[in-house]
Amino acid sequence: MEGQTYKKANGYAADEMVRSLRSLGRTVSTFFLGFSLGIFLHIFVAFTGEMSTVRRGDVSVHMYGDNGMQRNEPWEYEYNETSSSKRQIAYSRRMPLDGPRVLCYILTGPTTHQTALHVKNTWGQRCDKTVFFSTKSHAELQPELLNVPEGYVYLWAKTKAALTHLHRHYPSYDWYLKADDDTYVIVENLRYFLLDKDPEEPVYYGVKFKKLVKQGFMSGGGGYVLSREAVSKFVTEALQLEDQTLCPSLENKGVEDVNLGICMESIGVRAGDSRDAFGKPRFFSHNPMSLFYKAPIINKFHWYWRYLWYKHDVGPDCCSPHIITFHDVEPRMMWTLEGLLYRMQIHHELQPRELNTSTSSPIVEAPISSITPG
Repeated sequence: MEGQTYKKANGYAADEMVRSLRSLGRTVSTFFLGFSLGIFLHIFVAFTGEMSTVRRGDVSVHMYGDNGMQRNEPWEYEYNETSSSKRQIAYSRRMPLDGPRVLCYILTGPTTHQTALHVKNTWGQRCDKTVFFSTKSHAELQPELLNVPEGYVYLWAKTKAALTHLHRHYPSYDWYLKADDDTYVIVENLRYFLLDKDPEEPVYYGVKFKKLVKQGFMSGGGGYVLSREAVSKFVTEALQLEDQTLCPSLENKGVEDVNLGICMESIGVRAGDSRDAFGKPRFFSHNPMSLFYKAPIINKFHWYWRYLWYKHDVGPDCCSPHIITFHDVEPRMMWTLEGLLYRMQIHHELQPRELNTSTSSPIVEAPISSITPG
């Protein structure tokens, strides 16, 4: 009896030992499985976190520049464009997009080649293609040469030749931005503005002036952007008109922006409205010093105010947060803008919103329908 009890006890102990070993095996297996899953999750979280850093960038703006410096992360505040399609593209996807393809062309000349080099080394690098036009070669600038007379009075001849050259040799871009060699362009904001625009529509945008042309015309100095269709119609239709009152196509001299406006109106290219949803302008034919301080450099009797199609304020609330161009920007100012816009990091996340030091009025949403032309 004792032998049987001993055998049963030994059998039970053996079974317990087997069960313990199996339990230990399961524990070890579970540990290694959990450890492996932990490593996998750690790698996954780190990778997605890195990707989200990129996705926080605004349209066409990468978080890191070529020099490794972190760029400004957009601070949404209360301001958003009210165009639902644009807001959905720009803010919902939260990642760089393949936006419209923009060719920037700069009209320059032998006396300002050195100034044009500053464009080439700053904002000109952000266009999909940048073309400089001149009448003489320059080793560093490498402009494309036009067979026209040189000088300010021949700017109309240079404009016609440049657009004809672009239409023939660079026909596949969506939009064509014209600028002077003292214009500064925030290309990312230009792309943002053009996101919901159709390059097959005959239209152009810029600083819209009244007088001289019924539908208005765009200031040359502030830069203007033409749709692919607008460029095509100008070359294939406007320059073929025999009636010189509809388009002075045979003239070499003349005021570039006015003449272009006359031609565009004659062939049905619309002079568009580039203001934002709050009625604030994006293109400017003057430099920043003339805009943000309430005692303006541009006095109230200046021709600018008489020609301006849409009036705007002077001071902190003068302009759209999505400014595209400034004009009359000398090289020192050009590099100052470059540094402030692309090399400075502002930690908005650490600043309480109620302690905003700007004297600007709070930005609130406004429907597009509430904006009336000036």
